[in-house]
Amino acid sequence: MKAADAMVRPLVTVGPRDFARHAGGLMDDFGLTMLPVVDQRGFRGVVTRVDVMRGKEGVQSPFVRQVMSQPVLVAARDTPVETVFDAMTRYEVLCAPVLDDGQVVGMVTRLSILQAITRNNHLHVEAGRAAVHS
Repeated sequence: MKAADAMVRPLVTVGPRDFARHAGGLMDDFGLTMLPVVDQRGFRGVVTRVDVMRGKEGVQSPFVRQVMSQPVLVAARDTPVETVFDAMTRYEVLCAPVLDDGQVVGMVTRLSILQAITRNNHLHVEAGRAAVHS
């Protein structure tokens, strides 16, 4: 199973010139803990709830580019989910953007990996039942 099989879409993204409080509001509205930061050139990093909170301690109205996290754990579409999950566990992150040619095409989360595994196992069980009943 690959990262593409477990990625979540569509994505909510922000730009580096957006205000950090706007990013925080989007995370609240959509129940997210992180947003990919993108501009016309593609993926730039991520902004997390922690980044937004940290930004409130410093600059009065920080931009996303001032508080976002870099470098970031990312995956390619064909990265095995086991590799992504291991890296997420090792680096203690909850999700990783999936990139294709520098563009964010999805997001892999621990939950989306578990859901993909469950879906895949369910399909194998159903296929096994069909073979037994044939």
